Amino acid sequence: MRPWLTAGLLAAGLGTTLLGTVPEAQAFCRSTTCRGDCPTDDQGCPSSGKPLYWPGACLGFDLQKSGTQSLDLADVRIAVQKSFRQWSEVPCPALKGNLASLSFTELPDVACAKSQYNPDGQNVNVVLFRDDDWKYKGIDGTLAKTAVTYDDRTGEIFDADIEINAAFNNLTVGDAKVGYDLRTIVTHEAGHFIGLAHSPDPNASMYATYAPGTAAGRVLSDDDIAALCAVYPPGRQAACDSTPKGGIGASCDDPVKSGCAVAPSLEAATPPLEALAGLGAFGTLALVTRWTRRARRRGKARA
Repeated sequence: MRPWLTAGLLAAGLGTTLLGTVPEAQAFCRSTTCRGDCPTDDQGCPSSGKPLYWPGACLGFDLQKSGTQSLDLADVRIAVQKSFRQWSEVPCPALKGNLASLSFTELPDVACAKSQYNPDGQNVNVVLFRDDDWKYKGIDGTLAKTAVTYDDRTGEIFDADIEINAAFNNLTVGDAKVGYDLRTIVTHEAGHFIGLAHSPDPNASMYATYAPGTAAGRVLSDDDIAALCAVYPPGRQAACDSTPKGGIGASCDDPVKSGCAVAPSLEAATPPLEALAGLGAFGTLALVTRWTRRARRRGKARA
């Protein structure tokens, strides 16, 4: 069996710079296979481990069909679509304006409401909401969590799931009265979805702090685009197949033909957050978001 790692990115902002591919002025960081107490560079990014990446040029994602009780599902769908579209086929100014080699396809909604990976069967890259409880305790006031499953030897991503904390946050989708802007949150989480970590650039969508009531993070900054184009440059030799690893799963009930269930040996051994690190060939870290103060507002450090 290949080594796997189900990873999230801690609120401190894991990642590493792409060495030798972008100008030094760029601040972005990449997530890596390093976990635990990783050495960091002068930007606070881990300087060891393999950078994470999707090998394909086309990625699929699914909405969990229940959505959230606080927003209309149609509005949620539009917000999520627009958020992923920010990272799709973006012109790369430093590469003659050619498009980054990454696009997204929305696949059919799924009943499965679990963030998990099945190495022996079907999967989905699901976007789901937690309305009634947020089980990732120990981190103050989290907005979201993205779990990324990858090959621990190469950094190749196999699966990614986004969970959004609707239990304790006033999510909004409009422009008139912005609370916790769903498009900003999903745009940020989609950056983790594709293998990016927090950027030290305060103008970046991937910056670690979000001030509620703002929506500037809906749009990628120059730093975000530099990161995207460095990891997924134009002309990259990559297949276009949006089918999740192992095929598309429809439910969580069957441990083999499961939309997002893990192998049965791990199902009963799934404590939250970093407690999972080091389960044999598997491990889990959690990408979460924490409240901070910013510009006289309550702010959240974004996952």
